[in-house]
Amino acid sequence: MTNNTPLPPDSQPPSFDWRGAFERVTKALARFFRILIGDGESPLDDLRAAFGHLNPRKIVWGILGLALAGYFATGIYVVAPGELGVVRRFGAVVEPRVGPGLHYRLPWPIDRVNVVNVSDVRREVVGVFEPEEGHEHPEPPSKLQALSGDTNVIDVEIVVQYQVRDPEAYLLNVQYAPYRLVRDTVRQAATALISQQPVDAILTTERQALQDGIRAETQKRLDEYKSGLVVVGINLQKAFPPDEVAAAFIDVNSAKEDKNRAINEADGYANSLIPEARGQAQKILSDAESYSSNVLGQANGAAQAFESVLAEYQTNSKIYGEDVTRYRLYLEVLEKILPRVQIYTVDTANGGTINLRLFGNPAPTPAPAP
Repeated sequence: MTNNTPLPPDSQPPSFDWRGAFERVTKALARFFRILIGDGESPLDDLRAAFGHLNPRKIVWGILGLALAGYFATGIYVVAPGELGVVRRFGAVVEPRVGPGLHYRLPWPIDRVNVVNVSDVRREVVGVFEPEEGHEHPEPPSKLQALSGDTNVIDVEIVVQYQVRDPEAYLLNVQYAPYRLVRDTVRQAATALISQQPVDAILTTERQALQDGIRAETQKRLDEYKSGLVVVGINLQKAFPPDEVAAAFIDVNSAKEDKNRAINEADGYANSLIPEARGQAQKILSDAESYSSNVLGQANGAAQAFESVLAEYQTNSKIYGEDVTRYRLYLEVLEKILPRVQIYTVDTANGGTINLRLFGNPAPTPAPAP
């Protein structure tokens, strides 16, 4: 158990006397210069003759002033365009985002500045067995194999581009190489999302959706880690089956393409027939409507004519009597019908001569008797 009892006054460690130490150093340097330029026989007579008129104390103070000025001058630093500086004072951040230009901080060990490039877009390849030139890492490259929702193994190759968004979080929270953090986060996001979809959708229709999902999931994880990194872009370069089953997948895809082609041909044939059939149906419908309108018009006209005749009959029946009116109507009907009737008459008195006569037309000349 730790004993927190304070020490007695006489056992406390003495504080360091900075002023006394400085005076002792000053006196020692002055003594050295006195010996250097003092009287007597010495190989340094020429130096004594040249610098004997100088005041040693002033020289010491000048040297100390220059050293102090140089020490404070170490606090000047430059931030280039595309970079941000983070100033920490005894480990605590005092200026999280120092922009480009000439700046000053307190010298070491009080202040410390870290300059981070926030405009550089960094690149990391995940799942590629052969490393890219310029992106070699101490760890050997490895494939990214994920299990789909229908228990099929898929090899995936992803290229991710990222950059530093928050230099303060990047310096304080990322404790190892940032490419490892991004690589492992992308691997986790791809494995989780691929396991939720069938292999056919991943290889065909859902490829773009999978790429967008990996980017969103990766950024979400990086934000949870407070890494200060932002994903600029993710490219799902390849998603393909392993070599052992690649031939079977090719056959399946070929069959699906044949199916889609047959469906498209059937849709094209249907599209060529349906408009023609619709046109014919519309023509028949238009003809039927025209015929209906014509028949209805004739029927309405006949009905109106009958109603006018009926009204006239009723009026004349009151004036001339019903029998007379009926007989007159009978005669009017015969006048309309008889001109279209052919009448044959046999003249038996003249030896059976047949006369053809049309009602309402002049009688033809009888043929001479044989």
